[in-house]
Amino acid sequence: MDDLFLDTLKSLRSKAAAFGSEPLLTRPDGTVVDLANGYIPLLANFTFEDKAAKGLRKRKAGDEREVPVYFSAVEVVRDNRILFLTGTGGSGKTTFAKYVSYRMATDGFRESRAVIRNELGDSHEENWKPGKLEPYYFFVDGADSLRTFVEKTVPELLASRGVHESGFQIIIDGVDRAAGEATELLGSVSVLVKSATNVRLLLLGDTKVCSCWVLPKRAAQELLIQDGIGLGSSASNPALFALALQAGCMGEQAEDILDEWIKVVDSHGTSAKYLPLTAYEEALRTKVFDQRSTSALPTSLLTPAWSCSAVQQLLAARHLATLPTEEVLAFYYANSGSSQPVIRSCLVRLAGSPKAETLLERLLDRASPESHRAALLIADLVPKDSQLEQSVAELVLEVVERGLLNPTEREKSGRILSSLGDPRNLTALAQIPAGTFVMGSESHPNSQPQNSISLGSFRIGIYPVINRDYSAFALETGRDWLSPDGTDPERLNAPATDLTWHDARAYCKWLTERWRLSGKIPPDHEVRLPTEPEWERASRGDQFEAGSEGLVYPWGTEWEAGGANSEEVGFNNTCAVGLFPKGRSPYGCHDMAGQVWEWCTTLWGEDMASPAFKYPWKNDEREALQGPEKVRRVLRGGCFSSPKVKANCTYRGSLEPAGFWRGNGFRIVVAPSSAH
Repeated sequence: MDDLFLDTLKSLRSKAAAFGSEPLLTRPDGTVVDLANGYIPLLANFTFEDKAAKGLRKRKAGDEREVPVYFSAVEVVRDNRILFLTGTGGSGKTTFAKYVSYRMATDGFRESRAVIRNELGDSHEENWKPGKLEPYYFFVDGADSLRTFVEKTVPELLASRGVHESGFQIIIDGVDRAAGEATELLGSVSVLVKSATNVRLLLLGDTKVCSCWVLPKRAAQELLIQDGIGLGSSASNPALFALALQAGCMGEQAEDILDEWIKVVDSHGTSAKYLPLTAYEEALRTKVFDQRSTSALPTSLLTPAWSCSAVQQLLAARHLATLPTEEVLAFYYANSGSSQPVIRSCLVRLAGSPKAETLLERLLDRASPESHRAALLIADLVPKDSQLEQSVAELVLEVVERGLLNPTEREKSGRILSSLGDPRNLTALAQIPAGTFVMGSESHPNSQPQNSISLGSFRIGIYPVINRDYSAFALETGRDWLSPDGTDPERLNAPATDLTWHDARAYCKWLTERWRLSGKIPPDHEVRLPTEPEWERASRGDQFEAGSEGLVYPWGTEWEAGGANSEEVGFNNTCAVGLFPKGRSPYGCHDMAGQVWEWCTTLWGEDMASPAFKYPWKNDEREALQGPEKVRRVLRGGCFSSPKVKANCTYRGSLEPAGFWRGNGFRIVVAPSSAH
């Protein structure tokens, strides 16, 4: 092993220990708080409920809604050997990476600490299990540095394992800066780490850039959430919290925080112009917002917060707001991805002015290739009930229906569409013709053996039942519903979840009466849950097993990236229905892979691992609607956290009929009453 490289490793370990003394916050009186004493724990978008048997619960009368309890970011690192953490600018990614490095280099997380887990103040001890690890922190400033790291540094680091008394944690920060080359390089480094023993990998990047990447296999992804500890709504972002603390302001709006902070640090009367101008010029030069050096600035500015991308974007926007309209638009079109936060902040500053109205109109102009992305950016900035709002609605509808942009942008489009009033017919039914199809798969023992099934014609929901429709039922009937999303204006077009099998059947009975009265269905037809064969028929059509994986998906026999809201997309939540048009079934049904597990009428048995009612499917007592509560019912399709081996047409899941979770929903079937 090269002595120079060993010296480099020693230097990196010393640097990690020194992170604890780096300044983190500046109080209004000028006192500086270092990272070791001022770090505020970050939470990840992964709850205790998610981990507990996928969060499955049983409902009892009078149960109250439970507030999610989140894992800390440290615990998510603990539980995943390879982890990709993403967050927005200013969410604290770099501070977190340095904190982890510091703790590993000093006390090794031997001392557990209490961490607040939600807005109610629920607190749990944060414990570390992997033991002593040597931290090696690297910051990526572009594709070249990431390539050097992957091709040279990591192999040398892995070769040095013989001189380490313990394992080590590799931390790569700023991977979003490698842009288009990142996914291939990250795939390579993941392969290297997986082939080594007692070596772990933590990657960190910006959500807006990384959300459309295809992650390396077996790399868990979690999204950092805001913990709401700030004084005001904007100050819940850690970087803005630091500015608000130094400025002594409440922090209800990011631009106000920045302006107040500049007043505090502008002791020489030059910062108000110098800082915004330099941030803007740097953005023009590099098209990215780098961590800025503080060496040439007054001592009062020496807080890490000013140098992070979120603050640099706010500074650039302050200057951009003083420039002519054409220059603002040119700045946006030069890089519509990285410039979005700057443009948005600029529009906030110009709100209500003729210049702002002109900018909004130009950004939404259909002649612009970026009009769809612009609609997402400014949806909540346009006047209510205006022509601009109508333009936004039309553009986001196109994004949803045509599957435009990347999945994260489509997810946002779905939420905007919901808040504006989703015009799609989300109770539409697909006609499934009578016929014979092959049911089952060789891909899992519970789906074997395959056999031919003949079914009569029926109609099935093109989409799962959504929050808007189930909430109407719950409101009219007074039925308990513990979903936190049921009446959220941004999630009315997402699948209704947290529903038992009994809830789903009660909705079907209610809808049967309404649709008969309205004439939508004949008096001798009913709305009900699908049988397991009906669900699979609607999902796979006449497709046979083929391809390299031996799986059948609604769209074919090979996995389609962007075909479903599954684990591979990384939402870890439901989204508006129909966001993945590539994933439609042969009969036009959406979301039959991923999104939510869907209830069927069919009985499973008492053992979760092995069904009592085995294949081949037969017309026995498995479709009995009455049965003991301990006997599970079939769930199909997988959900947002399911990998592709479960998010398909043939995998069989199950749950007790009184069980519910945020990943369980249902879709309806309409058929003659006697057919059931």
